[in-house]
Amino acid sequence: MSLMISMIKQREVLSISERAVLDYLIANKTILKDLSVESVAQGAFTSPASVVRMCKKLGYKGFKEFKVDFLLANSKIEIPNNKEYEDVILGKNLEISKGRRAIENNIKALEDTLKLYSDQSISKAAEIIMTSRKTLLFGKGSSYLACKDFQMKLRRIDKFCIAQEDSHEQLVDATFLDKRDVVVLISNSGETQEIIQAAIVAKENNAQIVSIVKAGKSFLAELSNITLYTSALEGDFRSAAMTSRISQMAIIDALFSTCAFYDLDRSVRKLERTYQTFKKYKNKTNNFSKKN
Repeated sequence: MSLMISMIKQREVLSISERAVLDYLIANKTILKDLSVESVAQGAFTSPASVVRMCKKLGYKGFKEFKVDFLLANSKIEIPNNKEYEDVILGKNLEISKGRRAIENNIKALEDTLKLYSDQSISKAAEIIMTSRKTLLFGKGSSYLACKDFQMKLRRIDKFCIAQEDSHEQLVDATFLDKRDVVVLISNSGETQEIIQAAIVAKENNAQIVSIVKAGKSFLAELSNITLYTSALEGDFRSAAMTSRISQMAIIDALFSTCAFYDLDRSVRKLERTYQTFKKYKNKTNNFSKKN
């Protein structure tokens, strides 16, 4: 695993000031060789002590050891197996298969998402969801599709939850949350205004917040108790949400699987009952069709 990926995954254990240091180092990785503890602290608007503490939490004795390891790791920069991302529509490249490129982009996004995957974060999020009084799922646009997919899956194992896209309904539902509840917020950018507003209300009411966002610094990640990171290749200006949606769905599947294993025997019983219900009414529908 690359050092950069490891740094992002360790972000959850850092304090706010230490996260600021980490974000600054990631944003300025190309000039790290020229930075000192003092310059990093100044750039991150924190203290030299916070820089040293962050390095120690990442497993180093201090900033000097971290800096050497970082420079050595990045002297062996991984060469991407795939070509640079190109929007299959906005790229206007007639020499490639658009369908094939779309699939290649999705594969690359999934590979990068797997590098960001954290068993610890997924397991903790699943436990919170399965022991919560209320589970709400908030998203906008294509992110809402991931919410609906998660809702359908959880309901099949009898974990009642509600997926909301309407901003007013999100705020109403967030108003009546408390520490026994959890809200799962999905936003590729982590900066969607309506989702941020709902997150703030939920946090004010002491609800647990699980977010699914692309890797990097975002306001939503800062507000969250647990952040599950995805990789999305497309930028803000895009023809459609493709790699971001695929990455979100992958995390949803991983989270649902872990939720089901929280009490596997119960989940299997609930899935069997769901199957029998569908089977029963499918047979009734077929019999009705034959009679008419």
